[in-house]
Amino acid sequence: MNAYRQQGGFTLIEVLVAVVILSLAAVVLANAFGSSANGFARMEERTAAWLVASDKLVELQVYQQWPGVGTQDDRREQNGREWQIRTRISPGPYPDTRRVDVEVGPVPAQGQDFYVTYSQGSLLGKPFVSAGTTGTGTGGGGNVTP
Repeated sequence: MNAYRQQGGFTLIEVLVAVVILSLAAVVLANAFGSSANGFARMEERTAAWLVASDKLVELQVYQQWPGVGTQDDRREQNGREWQIRTRISPGPYPDTRRVDVEVGPVPAQGQDFYVTYSQGSLLGKPFVSAGTTGTGTGGGGNVTP
């Protein structure tokens, strides 16, 4: 009565195939989470650069100074980060206007090129000078109509 009884269970090959499948799934999930984290960091950097560019445009509008045509590089620290700001000013499409393009990116390391994270453009009108002022440009902006 020595009967051979077959026991249930997995063979070594089946276990190895299952381990390989689980390992591949873990690698795919790790890549997905890594890409998601990189995308979030990039979005956060673009948002911070957008704030810097917007602040620069508002600064040009509030100070009511008529900017000269040309390119200006500037550095500014905001929210604990150092930013490089490149402002390009060119003649606007209409009389008494200037086109302002602001490019913002992290300050490049020594010998590296400027990497633009965010770019924003706007039109500025010649500052308004009322008849009772000495030309300080404290008016509301726009053109004086005779």
